[in-house]
Amino acid sequence: KRCNATYQTLHPGKNIFMVGEAWDDHHSNPEQFYYKGLPSVFEFSFWWGVKDALNNRSAGSFVNNLISWRSSYTAKRADAVPAIKLTNHDENRAASDLGKSEAKEKQAAAILLTAEGRPVFYQGEELGYWGVKDGGDEYVRTPMKWTKSGAAASGRLGGKVDNSMLTASISVEAQNEAANSLMNVYKTFSKVRNTYPALASGKMSSANISGSTILSWYMTSSDGQKVLVVHNVASSAKTVDVPGDISKPIA
Repeated sequence: KRCNATYQTLHPGKNIFMVGEAWDDHHSNPEQFYYKGLPSVFEFSFWWGVKDALNNRSAGSFVNNLISWRSSYTAKRADAVPAIKLTNHDENRAASDLGKSEAKEKQAAAILLTAEGRPVFYQGEELGYWGVKDGGDEYVRTPMKWTKSGAAASGRLGGKVDNSMLTASISVEAQNEAANSLMNVYKTFSKVRNTYPALASGKMSSANISGSTILSWYMTSSDGQKVLVVHNVASSAKTVDVPGDISKPIA
């Protein structure tokens, strides 16, 4: 409140948007609930749930957990917006935790960009950077490689960098050119999210589509736009029955 009041003296009528970082399952600790003072908190459990679903090829309780947590957030703060993410600078890279499977990395991006909350990307994640913390945090903090021929600015990492990762193909330039690259999956789903208010700022609710490998939910915006989201985390195609009439285009 004090930070916001100071900001408003310079920018009347406007509010800052502050995101808290609490290395905790904050949704299960109501007495230490950071939404009492902040509009948004990084949701570490989101990534842990995505990782488990993809690596175990099981939907588990991921969707029900997300919906339940969001209800608990808004019970503390009506305007709560969870900051959803995959990994950050203090965790093993998502690519490493997903076995460097590009298919899993692409689906993790799709799940992130179709769920309720404000998505946050850790630099390099959209390129498929890998790295684990065992030898030091530097291994998960490699700077961006922008061009195919240029080098990443990793001089300050004290040699703790995996140069085998920094090939031309992982660069921004190369992935911009490759239509099916991981980065272009991020760009495509970001564009879709920004096209439909239901995805950009909607609320999640259960879609009740059965299947042990099916993650499904509805996203509904304040103006009534409704989008059905379905992700199959199995290693093969699945056929599911969906409720209602989905033949109508979303408006």
